[in-house]
Amino acid sequence: MIGRDMTSYIAELDEKQQVAAVWVHDKAVRAPRFFDPKKHIFDADQASGFFGASKEDIGNWIAAAVAKDRGNHTVL
Repeated sequence: MIGRDMTSYIAELDEKQQVAAVWVHDKAVRAPRFFDPKKHIFDADQASGFFGASKEDIGNWIAAAVAKDRGNHTVL
């Protein structure tokens, strides 16, 4: 169950069971949204829920998306 008092990160997996996309569900919005580095901030220290994959795998996907958005194509 997605907590109402915390941000939840939901992994969408590909056919190899790797994170293909991450959805974010913030307590302030009604439905999950695709993680967009221009609109969302990931704080690893904030109490959050992680679903579909580990916190580490979701965090790595987000870090790569942020790096790509900034024009740095290095995967963290």
